[in-house]
Amino acid sequence: MKNILKTGLVFFSLSLIVLFPPALGAQSGPGTEGYDGAGRAIVAILPFTGEEEPAAVFDQAVAEAVANLGNYSPRRVSMETVQAAGVRAPTDMPPIRELVPGARFALTGGVYPGNFPGEYYLQLWLWDMAHSSMIYTDDLVYEHIDEGLESLPGLVEWLFSHIVMVPVESEPPAEAVRNEKWITVGVRSGVSQRWYTDPEEFAPGAQALNLEGGLFASVFLNSLLSVQAEVDFTLDNLVYRGIDDIGGSGGYIPLLVNEKYTSYSLMFPIIFKANFRPGDFRLAPFAGIYVFAPLGDAVFQKKPGGTEDSFSWSAAAPLGYTAGFEIAIKLGPGILLGDIRYAGDFTTINIPDAATSYKRRALSFSLGYGFGFVDMRKR
Repeated sequence: MKNILKTGLVFFSLSLIVLFPPALGAQSGPGTEGYDGAGRAIVAILPFTGEEEPAAVFDQAVAEAVANLGNYSPRRVSMETVQAAGVRAPTDMPPIRELVPGARFALTGGVYPGNFPGEYYLQLWLWDMAHSSMIYTDDLVYEHIDEGLESLPGLVEWLFSHIVMVPVESEPPAEAVRNEKWITVGVRSGVSQRWYTDPEEFAPGAQALNLEGGLFASVFLNSLLSVQAEVDFTLDNLVYRGIDDIGGSGGYIPLLVNEKYTSYSLMFPIIFKANFRPGDFRLAPFAGIYVFAPLGDAVFQKKPGGTEDSFSWSAAAPLGYTAGFEIAIKLGPGILLGDIRYAGDFTTINIPDAATSYKRRALSFSLGYGFGFVDMRKR
């Protein structure tokens, strides 16, 4: 029992280190570069140049108009900040990065006298700060500032309509498992603690720690449910320990003996998984059934004595059940998976010529790696 717990603890510790590396470091905020925590694009609004009084009025009004668009978060930059940077307030040139840290877009502008007495015009420039390039510029002409303020929301909306695409939500990390493919094919291997119970026993009479592994292919039925088929190679070592009385000149001497049955089989599980994605990893509880097929005879060995033999073995209904949960995370070009599962036979396995029968129960720990095919969104 101590070996079982030790194996489980070691595997589980390694799984946590491999599958949850983000928990060991600082966590990033909810937004990405250029976007706030609500997924809105940050727009830096530089102080407008030209006629001082109307420029200050329009500076405030433009910020309100940008906020009313819904997908943008305006951030006004003060004149003191511009002056402290040792530069002039920009108009028809993109602002330097130091003035607008973290901004996805920027607005610059100015208020200037028009071509006729009493006429003014406000010109705005919209900049893409990811490439320091101009998206669009336009202006509005007015005689009274109230007229300009009335037309301003339309000008702002017109400028921002030239942005090709602005995400309104934070994009998930590129490596997240939420972008898994429709079909995943891979390999898995691990260790399996097995218990063997005679039909007349209430508790297991033998146990062994064995290796297992194989191939798997899973298909998503939808974003929540998936079905997985496997071909697993399994090994069983059924060992009975007892005492034989050996006769001799001094009478009968008790001798400890081991009777060992070694058998191999292929297991074909079909499991159904419910997939949850609470973060950059996927957690999937699952359950299903399996069919197994013997690979050759069971090899019998008795020690001491060196007795060896082989016997055919079978089950009336070679079926069983399995259940557990799987953790997956994107790693490199594929998906790294770890699972813990419990399995058991429905019916008894018989070795008729050896007058031996038993049922198997197993607790398995495994790691796997899979490659995806067919994009779910394209499907």
